[in-house]
Amino acid sequence: MAGQIDDHIIAIIGGRGTGKGHYITTLVNRLEQEVGMQFNFALSMQGDETRKRFEDDYYGPLFRRKRLLQPTQSASIESSTKSPMVFRLKLQRNAVNLSFFDSAGEDMQSLDVMSTEARYICFAGGIIFLLDPLQIEAVRQQLPEDILPPRDPSAEPFYIVQRLRELYERQFRLRPTDPVKTPVGFVLSKVDALLPIIDSGSALRRTGEHFGSFNRADAQSVHTEIWNYLQSWEGGRLTNFIKANFSRYHYFGISSLGRPPSGIDKLETVSPIRVEDPFLWILHQLNLVKGMKG
Repeated sequence: MAGQIDDHIIAIIGGRGTGKGHYITTLVNRLEQEVGMQFNFALSMQGDETRKRFEDDYYGPLFRRKRLLQPTQSASIESSTKSPMVFRLKLQRNAVNLSFFDSAGEDMQSLDVMSTEARYICFAGGIIFLLDPLQIEAVRQQLPEDILPPRDPSAEPFYIVQRLRELYERQFRLRPTDPVKTPVGFVLSKVDALLPIIDSGSALRRTGEHFGSFNRADAQSVHTEIWNYLQSWEGGRLTNFIKANFSRYHYFGISSLGRPPSGIDKLETVSPIRVEDPFLWILHQLNLVKGMKG
């Protein structure tokens, strides 16, 4: 209905080192600027707590000081982590309050800790699930060691996705045959590091083309490409598990920074690639933006 304000939680989750904080920061920046102009969006922060937290922990370090962000603290250590940041997105005919919940990577390693955050994850209108391709063994074997993070079996995408499914079973008493119906965007982060091993004509080498509506054809091209890579790298175990356990999902590839850091934590530029794609898909799933065939 025109003029009304809806509330939606968008959970941004993923294992340790997937870059959730960088993703939120660059996504908000894109929504405030280029994407906002294309869609006639107006994004604002709601409340002093969100404004202070976003400036101190996200935007200030990344865009003003060009520094890598510190990992999100576990909800068991830092109480503010338990609270989402609230933004208002004003659309052409109505407005929506978006609560961005940024889970700590180590919290995704324990089903018990995840359960304390279930009210944000399981009751979200949509989930953006960041997966670190640099924790996939077949990818690690093709890239130079100096760009690889330490091996972390607990952050391997296959096991992280399994925990999400188990969380829904625990929260809603799902039967093994019941799929998760929440829209989930499974997102390969750090695609800039994958450029040496992906096709020269890859859709991941160009920006998305969402000019005022969600470009379904472009998104399908990316979805198919990511599916093919995962089939090749994982032998089908991850894609088969997702297909069997989630009914509304889509694959994406993004880079929050656009290139690796030049030093230990210093950035020359921040040039995000396709960070808006999964967010726009969720808005489309929630009937908040229109889609086009492309």
